[in-house]
Amino acid sequence: MDQPPGGGRGSLVEAFEAAVTQHADEIALTAEDGSFTYRQLDAWSQAIGALLYSRGVRRGDRVALRMPPGAGAIASVVGILRTGAAYVPLDIRNPRARNEFIVRDAAVTAFVGDPDGCVGGGFPVISGEQVTAQLGEPQPPTPSGLPGPSLPRRDDEAYVIYTSGTTGRPKGVPIHHGAVLALLSGASEKFSFSASDRWLLFHSIAFDVSVWETWGALSTGARLVVMPHWTARSPEKCLRFIADHGITILSQTPTAFSELAAVACGQGAALPQLRYVVFAGEKLLPATLRSWAKRYGVARPTLVNMYGITETTVHSTFHEVTQEDLDGDRSVVGRPLSGFGFRVVTPEGRDAEPGEQGELWLSGPQVSKGYLNLPGLTAERFVEGPAPAGGPPVRYYRSGDLVSLSPTGDLVSLGRADLQVKLRGYRIELSDIEAAVQSHPLVAGAVVWVRPFAPGDDRLVCAFVTAAGQTAPDARALRSHIKELLPNYMQPAAYTAIPRLPRTTNGKVDRAEVARLWEEERGHAR
Repeated sequence: MDQPPGGGRGSLVEAFEAAVTQHADEIALTAEDGSFTYRQLDAWSQAIGALLYSRGVRRGDRVALRMPPGAGAIASVVGILRTGAAYVPLDIRNPRARNEFIVRDAAVTAFVGDPDGCVGGGFPVISGEQVTAQLGEPQPPTPSGLPGPSLPRRDDEAYVIYTSGTTGRPKGVPIHHGAVLALLSGASEKFSFSASDRWLLFHSIAFDVSVWETWGALSTGARLVVMPHWTARSPEKCLRFIADHGITILSQTPTAFSELAAVACGQGAALPQLRYVVFAGEKLLPATLRSWAKRYGVARPTLVNMYGITETTVHSTFHEVTQEDLDGDRSVVGRPLSGFGFRVVTPEGRDAEPGEQGELWLSGPQVSKGYLNLPGLTAERFVEGPAPAGGPPVRYYRSGDLVSLSPTGDLVSLGRADLQVKLRGYRIELSDIEAAVQSHPLVAGAVVWVRPFAPGDDRLVCAFVTAAGQTAPDARALRSHIKELLPNYMQPAAYTAIPRLPRTTNGKVDRAEVARLWEEERGHAR
């Protein structure tokens, strides 16, 4: 029996090497530029690591990585880690100014891929062509002192991913090898992953769900299948890709899945090989899954809601979606993975009673050591608190997410603290209104926000997209529907259909772009 992924290992490189030993001639990676066995990916990543070392990259350094989705990007991730350095992924769709900031803030010592003009002189650049050239090259003799594959240690940085947060300024979140290994080990207790699985790399390597997709596959001897980014933007092409490649493990944000589900149900698509759909990145509303569950059920594929945060290494909880969940309106995220401690803390600073709302605090081996170059924010968000079972204080990450604890011990997501608004004296959770609008049978998705109409006249407004193949309901029908579900102070003053629900590069709802489309459509209607 294979050892659980990450179990007893000191680094991701060691976890990969264990998979190479057991599955050397099995396919590790499939992308547009071909398929590669574990033996080939091992040799390719070693050659990339040797090239980086020859250019001065050492343990503890950070290496920027900007490449389109493909085999070269994955081989480069492994190659960078082999040197003991951490990789700093840059999305190819990022504005240049954002990438310039990240390169400076992370103090990278080398760059892999196309810099797109966002770097000056001072450190080496390894082009995509040079990465490809390392494939199949004879492995050169190891120079004196070259780090071996097990050099990275459990506490060493593996990657730094930048998130925008509520301030708009990107903030770097360094994650160490041990945190990812803890994620893989905890997940192995909940899932029945195997070497015969095919994991889809759906997300940008600059979004932390890609860490789960990549290492979930490469630590278990499974196959990682890279989806081209232009395919990921089309639900129809995405569905065809999943079917054609026999994907068994699919990770999605609820926004992206709602589009995929509408196409799948509309076509009556058969997906017999799909075993798990794992949700992350946004609050999962039961309405998102009802049409899918009516067509496919909830057992095959198994639907799993995994609440997570970049600062706590991708996924923090596990909940297998049930029909009971779909019959209700709660977003159940379940229980923390093995190793996590947690508190639900009220605004007064005490532990919440079951059913009482509070902020989720998380502790354990998956928690980041803090933000890069932001000691003040680190001190504010990473705090000491009482251990869950007594004993000395432990270090928690204050998530900013609101939850309650059910009588059965499950965590229920109540949304982001920063998506709560106060309007005319009422505190309102916008996602509650969005869930109510989305429960209308003709609505596939909805976004609600507060819009000023005149000085002192702020009102709730709603943009929505229509379910596939349906005609958009008019505002009167939506008002009538919402009137039965929500009190007057939570009812939007205006509803406007928009042609699509725009997403960020991470697959989440782009709320700013939704507001722009709303204004555009309102202008056309005048």
